[in-house]
Amino acid sequence: MSNSSFQILRSLKTVLHLKWLAPFLTVPVLFIASMLVESWLQESGMIPYVPVGKRSIFSIWRIVMLTAMVAIPLTTLFFSEAWKKLNAGEVKLSGYFFATVLSAFILTATAMVLSSVGILAPLGVSPESISSFLFARCLFVALWVVAAAALCSSISSSAGGAALAFGLFSLSLLPGLSGSSVSWWFIAPLGEMVTHVDSLRYDWNLSLVVAAHSVVYFALSFLVLKKATH
Repeated sequence: MSNSSFQILRSLKTVLHLKWLAPFLTVPVLFIASMLVESWLQESGMIPYVPVGKRSIFSIWRIVMLTAMVAIPLTTLFFSEAWKKLNAGEVKLSGYFFATVLSAFILTATAMVLSSVGILAPLGVSPESISSFLFARCLFVALWVVAAAALCSSISSSAGGAALAFGLFSLSLLPGLSGSSVSWWFIAPLGEMVTHVDSLRYDWNLSLVVAAHSVVYFALSFLVLKKATH
């Protein structure tokens, strides 16, 4: 087994501990709470009613974003612990950074898929709808979550980094959900990904923008860690 493969397996073993998995069990509770809040907002006229034909798509997006909301501070804390080995000189940056990021991405993407299937399938959303809409899009969101967590954890450790990451996630999601537009040069359009579901071409353009932001975050995180450990 190559050294890089060994590092990936070791990182996966670390991230699969209960303390990194258990918080994802809150996603079903958050899903129910979000539906109650949405119902109240619709009845009060604060937000428009979502047509039945779009209900399944918005439910899938709801699960993806709720999972991301749980994952981003959790992943930031995971990275903060992982980077301590870099500061101690126990591992080399390049291989360790790749292995740690990949293991976090696998966990986040898997949590999004399992949460969507586990919650929506019993509610009557067809497996075809889930599979056709979910997989590619959740990969882009999971990539962004891990990239943002990597960047924030390299800038500020522990709770400070987690708060910074959650703030970045909120800034990327909430303006688009409310109908406001923030420059894509400044922030990733997560909210627009949720609200613009009619145009497939536009949807993929948004996904590519999110991927571009992720690449920049990974590069900045790597450079910050490289400077901090040399």
